[in-house]
Amino acid sequence: MVRFLPYVLASLLFFMVLFLGLNRREEGGLSTYKPSVELPDLRFTTVDGRELKLSELKGKVVLVNFWATWCPPCKEEMPIFEREYRRCKEKGFEVLAVNMDSSEGALKRFLEENSYSFTIVKPVGDLEREVKLMGFPTSYLLGKDGKVHRIRLGIYRELEVDLKELLGC
Repeated sequence: MVRFLPYVLASLLFFMVLFLGLNRREEGGLSTYKPSVELPDLRFTTVDGRELKLSELKGKVVLVNFWATWCPPCKEEMPIFEREYRRCKEKGFEVLAVNMDSSEGALKRFLEENSYSFTIVKPVGDLEREVKLMGFPTSYLLGKDGKVHRIRLGIYRELEVDLKELLGC
């Protein structure tokens, strides 16, 4: 058994390097890629009780961000979204921050402590089955055609670059 240990360790090291190479980390987040998927026509309820369907925003560039109040990276990226929303909303940029907390009290406390001008919503239906979330925060940036332009797992620091590409702002 001892004589096979170097081979086992070498194999383990090889697969770790392969895994890390395929799942390249970027500064400030886990991964970003241009997908070949589309989001279904998700349904939400705004914090003021209004029903909203994702398809209602077609014709705009939309950031759909899945987050939770207990997630430090989620809270860290909120000011980025606020800054970019204020900068680009006149050119047709919308933010839907989809709160995935199970506790209504946690969201209420968060909203009392923070003031954001973009739209914060709760999912309607079994959204977790419709969208395969691998963690928080997860962001989907949709083009004006409603198709997914980019999926970002982790803090979306390069949002400004993507908005320049899509909206010129």
